[in-house]
Amino acid sequence: MKKSIEFVIILLFFSLASKSQITKRNWMTGGGASFRSSKYEGGLSSTEIVTQLSGDVGYFVIDKLSIGLKPEYERNEVKENTNHQIINTYRLGPFVRYYLLPNEKYVNMFSEISYQYGITNTNQISSTTKSNKLSGLLGCAVFFNSSVALEFTLGYSSYRYSADSFANTGRVKSVIAGIGFQFYLEK
Repeated sequence: MKKSIEFVIILLFFSLASKSQITKRNWMTGGGASFRSSKYEGGLSSTEIVTQLSGDVGYFVIDKLSIGLKPEYERNEVKENTNHQIINTYRLGPFVRYYLLPNEKYVNMFSEISYQYGITNTNQISSTTKSNKLSGLLGCAVFFNSSVALEFTLGYSSYRYSADSFANTGRVKSVIAGIGFQFYLEK
């Protein structure tokens, strides 16, 4: 118990002794995991909960405004009786993120929008599904020091998909909750 209290005191000391690097000409990179509850409309009609991993690399073009690329990987296993399907989705696209509070805040709020193009493959169907995804997130970044932050996000995404080999098209609407780390690098 004593070691836990000492760790918290040291962490608070370092957290309060720094400010973030969300200023012009700095870089950010990071990633995390998110959990998504989705509603499918169109060719498929179901609701599911999916875990996805994503990352980002961004550059601050002005103070508090970062633009960059966001890759994402999603693995979904669907089990129904004897049917076991594995669905792998890979996405990539640009994002824009804006921090809402002043640079020197240790806790900062941000908003982010992103577009991603995706390709999905399954282990049972020999076709590729393509998708266009648009997402909006609101988040909170808790800075441990000037270079590292823990992030919590909540958002919404919508994407259209279409399969090559059959007429399976539709839209997926999702609510997203996530957690991750972001690293801020000086120029």
